[in-house]
Amino acid sequence: MKTNVIYLLIALFLGACQDGPKAENKDDLGQPATSVVEMAKAKENIKEQEPSNKDVWKALKSTTPLSSEQLLPYLPKMINGHKMANQYAYPGGGQMATGGYGPADNQYNFSIEDGAGSKAIVKNFFNSYKLRLQGPVETEYIYLERDGYETIAFLQPKISRNQISFIYNNRFRISLEGPDKAIDLWSYIDFENLKKLD
Repeated sequence: MKTNVIYLLIALFLGACQDGPKAENKDDLGQPATSVVEMAKAKENIKEQEPSNKDVWKALKSTTPLSSEQLLPYLPKMINGHKMANQYAYPGGGQMATGGYGPADNQYNFSIEDGAGSKAIVKNFFNSYKLRLQGPVETEYIYLERDGYETIAFLQPKISRNQISFIYNNRFRISLEGPDKAIDLWSYIDFENLKKLD
């Protein structure tokens, strides 16, 4: 179990350290956000939209986040027919809980991260969605609205691992990582279970 958690932490760390999305991902005008001018324009769009989001960020900062232990009950019981094999609550005010599903050599990893409090989880997610940066060689970021949610999919075809992330209820960052395509990972999200977070 500790090995699975270590692999999950490494995968999340690597995902967080990526340079950004591939050129197929487009800015608000439908053009790849790859040039310096386009990047500056995307950053300006974020600044223009920030006042409308300011109330959301302010409300999140003043909300007490759920602890990792409090997030554990919101993990789904199954993903794609696989029962939960392990779960982990991050110590020290981690605000994140993860669960592993299926066999250890090809596991699905589901995580819930509370964006309340002093961490800028929600703001950083939406800024990343707007900037649409390119990822490292042989990886790809896909920015796509699915069922009303802005999603970021990180694809690693060389190692057959993909991740899809989104913000639920303007507060919780939900991520599912596994061997399947992003569209399939999205279909495994149990929104009925997530409604418990409302």
